[in-house]
Amino acid sequence: MLKVVTKLFHLVQPDLAYFGQKDAQQLAIIESLVRDFDFPLEIRRIATVREQDGLAKSSRNVYLSETERVEAPKLYQALQRGVTAARDGENPIPEMTRFIQSETSGKIDYIELLSYPDLTEAPNGQAILALAVQFPKARLIDNIIFNLKEN
Repeated sequence: MLKVVTKLFHLVQPDLAYFGQKDAQQLAIIESLVRDFDFPLEIRRIATVREQDGLAKSSRNVYLSETERVEAPKLYQALQRGVTAARDGENPIPEMTRFIQSETSGKIDYIELLSYPDLTEAPNGQAILALAVQFPKARLIDNIIFNLKEN
């Protein structure tokens, strides 16, 4: 992916490039590429587009059963709860795990709280809370990028 993006930036030489936050880990890598290799362009983050109930829009959502589709918005709710806990100085992962396990039939692949955009442990400023949950026919990912110091 970085090879393709690098070639694109060299060929097009844009001043601005827009990338969605849906896959924030990929966005972080692109932001690091631009910074580390001094590309003369600005990356603009585009917020994740969501359904009215909070579920991140994705082509994968069509693979959810009716019941799973009702459960899936709980992932965003878990992230929101996690942000509140993290800002209160708590480790959000145990509570998020309990919430997802009690409110959905999905199996958690990961829940991570990292600094953003460098994706290292022990964030103290800008952070990302990200998760992936596997349902039988769809693996859903979601995240929230936020500042730990704000309330």
